[in-house]
Amino acid sequence: MVSLLEDETLKFWDRLIVGAKVTIDGIVKDYPIHESSYIEGNTLKKFVYLESESGHVTHAYVHDQHGRRIREQTMDIKKDGNGLMVTFFLSLEIREGVTSG
Repeated sequence: MVSLLEDETLKFWDRLIVGAKVTIDGIVKDYPIHESSYIEGNTLKKFVYLESESGHVTHAYVHDQHGRRIREQTMDIKKDGNGLMVTFFLSLEIREGVTSG
């Protein structure tokens, strides 16, 4: 079961991530976050859909409204004209503990 703290933190990250940049053949292009993105349990799943582009996909990252990188991936995919979904999973685990000192 996801706690209130985990749930609200994931919702915060969900709202924070507003777009993506993907490098294809050395050119960085802007992409929207796909509407099928969702939260499942303690994991935020964000998707970026590359539709008809073709070329060598080498890098992708999701960012906030200021362009700050939140999560990024390096890849080596030769993409043809078919669709490709790039996925970003952010899992949250909150640990509690007691220390003495």
